[in-house]
Amino acid sequence: MKYIYFIRHAKAQKDIQIQDLQRDLSSSGKDDLKTMIYRIKDLDFKAQNIISSPAKRCIKTAQKLCKSFALKEKDILIEKCFYDGSFDEVLNYIKNIKQNRVVLIMHNPLLVQLCEYLTHIDLENFPTSAILCIKFNIDSFYNIKEHSGEVIFFDYPKSSDL
Repeated sequence: MKYIYFIRHAKAQKDIQIQDLQRDLSSSGKDDLKTMIYRIKDLDFKAQNIISSPAKRCIKTAQKLCKSFALKEKDILIEKCFYDGSFDEVLNYIKNIKQNRVVLIMHNPLLVQLCEYLTHIDLENFPTSAILCIKFNIDSFYNIKEHSGEVIFFDYPKSSDL
């Protein structure tokens, strides 16, 4: 069994003076992230790695989530293609992941494309701080294909309470 936790970064500051890669989390983004960490606390939410886009808002999201996954901040992996890569690049990256449970923190519209491709879910949006967990009945991520995953949960800060 393999699991991927797809997470969209928390809401970022809207400062046009800062390069997009350097935008930090906004105060509402930090609050939303706290909400999500609280909600997932009681779930069997384990991971062996957090892999993040190089965008500051993604890295900060990863750092704040580390305790929820019992991981250390120094173990966060940064993957450039999660920021500016194509669908195929990211899918090929995922196919080469060796761990069983991973967290991938990235951006829209790539998140929507990946999650719709990997499952039967039809996403209108993938809100900031949202978490979508997909389970795959496979031995290797190399074997993932279209609609091969099962959605375990999808939650985001403005959804109704669990």
